[in-house]
Amino acid sequence: MKQFGIQFGLWLLFLPIGIIAVGLGAQIHPRLEVMLFAKATQYGHTIFRITEFSTLETAPDLVTLGSSTCYRGIDPRSFTKSDLSAFNLCSSSQSFYNSSYLLQWTIQKELAPRILLLDAYPAIWMHTGIESSRDLTINNDLAFEWPFQQMAWSSGDFPTMLKASYFGVKRRFVPHRTLQGTSDTYIAGGFSYSNKAPLFTAPLCNTDSILLNRKQRKAFSAIQQTCAEEGIQLLLVNPPQLCEEVFVRPEVMEGLPWIEGNEWPLAKVDTLYYDDHHLRGVGAELYSEWLAERVVALMD
Repeated sequence: MKQFGIQFGLWLLFLPIGIIAVGLGAQIHPRLEVMLFAKATQYGHTIFRITEFSTLETAPDLVTLGSSTCYRGIDPRSFTKSDLSAFNLCSSSQSFYNSSYLLQWTIQKELAPRILLLDAYPAIWMHTGIESSRDLTINNDLAFEWPFQQMAWSSGDFPTMLKASYFGVKRRFVPHRTLQGTSDTYIAGGFSYSNKAPLFTAPLCNTDSILLNRKQRKAFSAIQQTCAEEGIQLLLVNPPQLCEEVFVRPEVMEGLPWIEGNEWPLAKVDTLYYDDHHLRGVGAELYSEWLAERVVALMD
């Protein structure tokens, strides 16, 4: 038993040294880095969005948080017509778990909004948050900042923690340079304008029943509590989809303002989408104008 304790102690001692050695080796050639850790890309425009937000001089009136239905679906420019400054902080597969840390990051940056528009797309209610945690550390020049590291380490997933540690250290010295991986156009304010071809035939929809898992319920409660403490108005939006999930609104969401995107008059027009739930740029612009009107009406 004593021998095992000594061996385990030595393993803990040399583990950080080994990780550092591997990390240094990954700098020799980009392909080695990809093999050992991950390939950084601009998919989802996280690299642009996070950096731009961090350089804002004043907090926007409204921030949106959520997944790809949000960063491709909500154009912040539509809110300026209603005298609301807005920024889209959504990202790929961003669940409530991830959004809770991003909200804390806005507060840390002293850029917390007075309105939080939270994308409540039901398909993310059962996510682990791991995919988004990786995106927000691998493809982010500010990956070393505490909310992003905490997000990854709190996931409990060792590969995610390892990637976050590596890229967190690297981004302090080497900025993101692998700018490839998407045909979308990035527009200031965090919006990704989709240039993908439209659907011309209606998709076959499988009706999925969705429940909010324990991890996401806990994260949603944390978001709600933070908003209450910081005086932030929390609004929920279910984005428009050609194929809708079946769900009962969770008790934790009861009593909160809810905007139903599927009530948008153009919500079922196939050619405004490139798949069954992602809007093309032209569709996003039209939807965002409608959404901005609903937000303003709720705030009156």
